[in-house]
Amino acid sequence: MCSRGIFQLKFLQIFYCDYGGSSAKIRLFLPTLIEHPLLNQPKINLQIYMKKNTHPYLNGIYVNGYQKQISLKGLEDDQEIIDRIALLRNSFGQQSVRHAGRKVTTLTPSIQGGWNENLFKTNIYPRHQMEISRSYPPVEVPEPRIVPRDKPIDVYEKRVDPYQQIQKPKLGVKKATNI
Repeated sequence: MCSRGIFQLKFLQIFYCDYGGSSAKIRLFLPTLIEHPLLNQPKINLQIYMKKNTHPYLNGIYVNGYQKQISLKGLEDDQEIIDRIALLRNSFGQQSVRHAGRKVTTLTPSIQGGWNENLFKTNIYPRHQMEISRSYPPVEVPEPRIVPRDKPIDVYEKRVDPYQQIQKPKLGVKKATNI
């Protein structure tokens, strides 16, 4: 971009590979690109570099020292390359300005409005209804057996755990009595 009659873009560097497939379009377009009126301006210095094993890209160096890189990988049309060069030429040499200050808060968080249950009108369009949950066949549960008892069950009766009734062998050294 031109600010007070001075172009902000000082150097335009084109990097490409001499045998890579992604640089094929750049290699074919390079002779006509040098004669393009966009680059034939005395204020812009065009530098072309061959860098092996890299994808093609543009590097713009601005008056204030800021550098901006744009990839040229996968471009099929010559006009797309010209557009990328024009993008570097028409931009200032600085990062995007962050807006300071308070963030905007509203009671309605969305432009479309708040969410409600009938937002998509599911009662009108049945194809938008949620899938009905599957019902499984009832499981046949046998009836509980009631065992008759002669006397009532004493709830407070102390019961012995059957595993505690098993006698465990005692480990230890036996003393010899007849020595």
